[in-house]
Amino acid sequence: MKKYEIISDSDFELGSTADKDSISVCAVSDSDKPLSLELYDRKSLKRIHSVRFPNENHIGAVYSMTLKGLDPSGLLYRLRSGRREYLDPYVKEIAGNRRFGKRDGFGGFIEPVPVIAHEGGRLEWEDLVIYLLNVRAFTKDPSSKVKHPGTFDGLKEKIPYLKKLGITSLLLQPCYDFNEVSDKEQTSRINLWGYVPGNYFYPKPSYAFGDPVEEFASLLDELHKNKMELYMQFYFMPDESTCFIQRVLRYWAEHYRVDGFELMGADLPVKEIALDPYFRDMKLLFTQLDVDMIYGRSEPKVKNLGFINDPFMYDMRKYLKGDEDMLNTVSKHILANPGRMAMVNHITSYYGFTLKDLVSYERKHNEKNGEMGADGSDYNYSWNCGDEGTSRKKAVNSLRLRQMKNAVILLALSQGVPMLRFGDEFGNSQRGNNNAWCQDNKISYLDWNDLEKNKDLFEFTKKVIALRKKHPVFRSRYAKKMYDYISCGAPDASFHGEQAWNQSFVNYNRHFALMYSGAYEKVSDKSNDDDFYIAYNMHWTGHRFHPPKPAKGKKWEICLSTGSGKEAAIYDQTANELAVSARSIVVLRAV
Repeated sequence: MKKYEIISDSDFELGSTADKDSISVCAVSDSDKPLSLELYDRKSLKRIHSVRFPNENHIGAVYSMTLKGLDPSGLLYRLRSGRREYLDPYVKEIAGNRRFGKRDGFGGFIEPVPVIAHEGGRLEWEDLVIYLLNVRAFTKDPSSKVKHPGTFDGLKEKIPYLKKLGITSLLLQPCYDFNEVSDKEQTSRINLWGYVPGNYFYPKPSYAFGDPVEEFASLLDELHKNKMELYMQFYFMPDESTCFIQRVLRYWAEHYRVDGFELMGADLPVKEIALDPYFRDMKLLFTQLDVDMIYGRSEPKVKNLGFINDPFMYDMRKYLKGDEDMLNTVSKHILANPGRMAMVNHITSYYGFTLKDLVSYERKHNEKNGEMGADGSDYNYSWNCGDEGTSRKKAVNSLRLRQMKNAVILLALSQGVPMLRFGDEFGNSQRGNNNAWCQDNKISYLDWNDLEKNKDLFEFTKKVIALRKKHPVFRSRYAKKMYDYISCGAPDASFHGEQAWNQSFVNYNRHFALMYSGAYEKVSDKSNDDDFYIAYNMHWTGHRFHPPKPAKGKKWEICLSTGSGKEAAIYDQTANELAVSARSIVVLRAV
């Protein structure tokens, strides 16, 4: 074995660094047992040295040393505390961990330098359509027909599809090197979602066909070339320091130029992250936000915070299935557009039912998770439309399609930022499993055959997204004021009942209408936007609406309708009457 010299006066920059003939390691001891550096040969993976950190060179629980006389290019390392051997959480290179579900990684001393992605140009919040996905589950199924299923490259192959749908931004479930086999009680269960600690500075090797650093950077570069943004989810334990969290996020911002993050976990340093100058023009997403605590009475220089609006999800689900006394709440959700943060709306997420399952199941079916159905939420606010699970009844399937289309309009034509769960646009199902974190199989994998089977839903979703992107009345930069402040003859937004200007939000009503005046917004050619009238009816009976009279020289025309065939909407221009069938939504445009 090659001789080396231990130098104990090295600095205390956590992680490892290397020179041509020396290595330096600074690490945190998480126990009262001595901390050792275990060195391995890079080719044979045989242990060649075990070196205890000098007791005299530490600050608190942080130990540091330099070994002189070793060639770092042929070495890998791990840390050891007592009997526990583990990867340094600050490691910047990982050899191994290439197979999902097998943790055999070693740290390296040669930090790879990614090809920095092109700057994509910052997108404004109101222009976003976010798509939440799991890198592995998105293309792992053979039906995806990508060259490298379940990888960053596989996701890159699907960028044209995402552009066609109208997506502007991807939110990735954890794709740093999280520990997917950390469940000690049930070692057979693999954690597909990744909301566990891991090696936060390195892209997940098992999500790459080739070099994970280059592959992730290439994905991001391609997204930026297509004027799309990428945000990453990071899960941190409550005992993680603010300094560590900031260092992790800064690393991905600096080395890869990612566009934003969703921070997950308890006791997060929200204020410190929000005010960090490194993240001023990035998108920072949280499920809990108190902007008054962060900004006081001042305004942010750039709006960089987004609130993941779970209340929107639960309330829209209740309205969708026809619960009473929902109109006041739903109307507020539709127009919610706070000034100092963005409102990110969703009806489905990684947890809970997919959109297809939301209209197909009334109870969870999680037996395959191995917890006898005890896991997962019992409060799904779902309705199966008459049959539990798969149905052969034409009426049931027709209603389910209409309900999914209703959900798409409720989401995409509300003022906040819409966030779709991957596969919802073509009716992906998890067979009633509402907590598929451990289902690394077809339950979680996207079946791309459904795209052709449910083409109607996909085309409808694409059309609604295109309508939102074309017309700024659906995505205003500022909150609607609900009065005629430019003296054009109509408020910027107004609610109506069956009769124009007669709002009725009594508890037994499940139908109402909303009109947007295009005079308050400008389209791409600087002309006024169009006027729109949306009739919402989640009642089990049809209703007839009488919209306000359109501006002189214009007439109302049906632009979108979730009903079809016998359930299609009918607009009688002579009588100015819109017949909206049961459980459907109709959008009129003044032309």
